[in-house]
Amino acid sequence: MGLYIAQNLSAYMKTLVNLLMLMVPALMVQSCKKKDDSTDSTTTTTPILQAYINGNVWTPDTLSAAITYTTATGLKEFSFVGTKSQKRVITSVKQTTAPNNSTFPIATYTVDGTATSPVAMSLYTQQLTSAGNYDFVLYGIAAQASSGSVIISAVDTVNKTITGTYNFTSSKLNYDNNGNYVSITLGTITSGQFNAMPYTFKRN
Repeated sequence: MGLYIAQNLSAYMKTLVNLLMLMVPALMVQSCKKKDDSTDSTTTTTPILQAYINGNVWTPDTLSAAITYTTATGLKEFSFVGTKSQKRVITSVKQTTAPNNSTFPIATYTVDGTATSPVAMSLYTQQLTSAGNYDFVLYGIAAQASSGSVIISAVDTVNKTITGTYNFTSSKLNYDNNGNYVSITLGTITSGQFNAMPYTFKRN
């Protein structure tokens, strides 16, 4: 009787070992598949418009961009407006005697400090006005000479997208209650970029 039980137990153990040997490779394959799936699902997206405002990353949730051609004067303007977190950035670049089409020259455009500067760049912050309403107010003064530039690196006229970089500094003069100047505060916009930013083309 003991010999019979021992033989059956030995056969049972062999069968169990064989089953385990078959299951282990299947479990390993399943584990690898799960790992690969999680790896493939990891993606990064490049923001359409972004910058660092005083060292803090800023990616607008409201954005518009356009290239506008004025037939009467031959003036062409590329502009964009981005808004988020009570901050708004407005930038425009003008080209005189421009061709009547939907592109814009690939070049570096710098604020030159003159009244006819081709580049205008401004930072606005939301504030409570004297009328008791919240509105976007210009932060100090717009970008001064040599304190800002826009670099256009690519324009896709078929898909109407434009790519490049931008940066500038706004300065705000602070006064005490008696109207005396006490300090200056800078609003720095650095590492600005627009990546395949959609734009509309308009003729006036």
